[in-house]
Amino acid sequence: MPPRRRVPPRSPARPRRARGRLLAFGALALAAGSVVGVACSESRNSPAPAPPPAQPMVSAPVVRSPDADAGADGAAMASAEGGYAGPFIGAIVVNAPIWSEMDVPDRHPEREHDRESRSIHLGYLRYGEKAPVLPEPHANKSCPEGWYQMAAGGFVCGKTTTLDMDHPKFKQAKAPDLDAALPYTYGINVVDGTPLYRQLPSREQRLKYEPWLNAKPKKAKTSKSDDENPYVPAPDGGAVDPPAIREDAGDAGADATPWWEQRLPDGGPPPVALDDIKKAEGPLAGRMAKGFYASLDQEIDAGGTRWWRTMTGVLTPADRIMIAKPPTEFHGVWLGKDDATFATTNAKPRRIDALPVAFVLHRVKRFSLDETHKHATVADGLLDRFDAVGLTGDKARVEGVEYWEMDDKTWVPAANCTKTEPGPPPAGLGEHEKWVDVNLKKQMLVAFEGTTPVFVTLISSGRNEHETPPGTFRIREKHIAATMDADTASDGPYSIEDVPYIEYFNAGYALHGAFWHAVFGYVKSHGCVNLAPWDARALFGWTEPQLPEGWHAIVATKDRPGTRVIVHERAPGTCEGPAAEPPQCPTAP
Repeated sequence: MPPRRRVPPRSPARPRRARGRLLAFGALALAAGSVVGVACSESRNSPAPAPPPAQPMVSAPVVRSPDADAGADGAAMASAEGGYAGPFIGAIVVNAPIWSEMDVPDRHPEREHDRESRSIHLGYLRYGEKAPVLPEPHANKSCPEGWYQMAAGGFVCGKTTTLDMDHPKFKQAKAPDLDAALPYTYGINVVDGTPLYRQLPSREQRLKYEPWLNAKPKKAKTSKSDDENPYVPAPDGGAVDPPAIREDAGDAGADATPWWEQRLPDGGPPPVALDDIKKAEGPLAGRMAKGFYASLDQEIDAGGTRWWRTMTGVLTPADRIMIAKPPTEFHGVWLGKDDATFATTNAKPRRIDALPVAFVLHRVKRFSLDETHKHATVADGLLDRFDAVGLTGDKARVEGVEYWEMDDKTWVPAANCTKTEPGPPPAGLGEHEKWVDVNLKKQMLVAFEGTTPVFVTLISSGRNEHETPPGTFRIREKHIAATMDADTASDGPYSIEDVPYIEYFNAGYALHGAFWHAVFGYVKSHGCVNLAPWDARALFGWTEPQLPEGWHAIVATKDRPGTRVIVHERAPGTCEGPAAEPPQCPTAP
């Protein structure tokens, strides 16, 4: 099943003109200009090693700034150099929601004349992020602190935001890095039970909630010969076997063995639910299981201990966290652009102009075929994993092996590659309308503008019984980063804080970046469409709706619909296990 989504709620109500609304979005005096900057069953709530490639040519997440010529208000916001100078508004909570009206849905159920709020959720700001705003507050019952109108449209409450860029809560977290492949620094937890403290704990609290810090009694010394004899039984006080799994391990009880101390006979993870792992207790905001990922804000030295403060503001011991970096700098190809392919050991960046395009999945030799296409001989040069090559469309079979002709007139064995095979354009497509084709069988994505392909890359869709459901969808909402977590029967619980560049298109299923693996071209995920970090960042900046400057997330509306996403075919080897069931596996019995 798709994971639980932990993002701010939104109302399904359609936008309507509200009484007391300051300005209609379409009539805002501040025009938009661009600023360069640039995990499903996952979920809650942005280039080859040798030689190192140049930074890939990718588009940045689009952000909007008010136009300097937009009247008196716009002039006040422009600096002498013509760039945006302010004012800005920043979030002082993890997520500060942006609403279409100066109202919050279901905030006033006692009002008999207007029980249904007309306000819908448009997006949100986040700690450390600031956005252009009209600085005059407008107080009402739903926000006594005053509503502020965002320059890009919508309203944010002064209770969750500030105009003071020196406010301590605004400054306590860094903004995402939109120029890098990933918006944050990430760490993987390496031991079960790692604590997450709300604030710096005392020594007594650490000894209580981190029992492994208590000094352990040394094993009693016996004779030297006994020490060297592995068959001598351990004396009293010596090592003991790990605690066995209790039948009632999931039940609360003072004598229950903590889940992080339990061990299965096969060495697998303890049978514990995600809610139990993240259960708050005293100074603890929760714990992490081995393999959980945290997004990291800054490292702190205190009390002789190194700590990581996460982007959610909790503290965790640094000695239990290992920095996680993407295992590959791979990226896809913007068609018709010079030096657009990913540089590998044996290939420099080059230009590809048109489909079909193939990506090499395993290192392979190039071949030459004779005029009759009956004999193949090895040609000069190797093709590496992730090499992108243009194809002529010709193919031949020699001694039972299928070959594809590349645009340099050499040939590559088809078994070592995957190639583009997009489906037909969706009905009612506009001349330059953007849409995304996801071919599960080929594990490839092609982005189009109208009928013109513009971008091609590899993906990793859902594996086994987690197959990504096919269908025609639209991007519903986009987040620079958000947490994805879930309980899954085969893998156990997982949690990845701030999965980068999420674009939800079907319930909990999304396009998003994956920095924890490099098997693009093969199924891997819990149902989402995994992209290499550079590709996720690039696609996020290309698709609709565009993200306004300073916003962390945006929700599509009728007036600004999301880009269409067409998912088709069947991924190799999926929906074959005993857990295969609808909706991911519609043909399963």
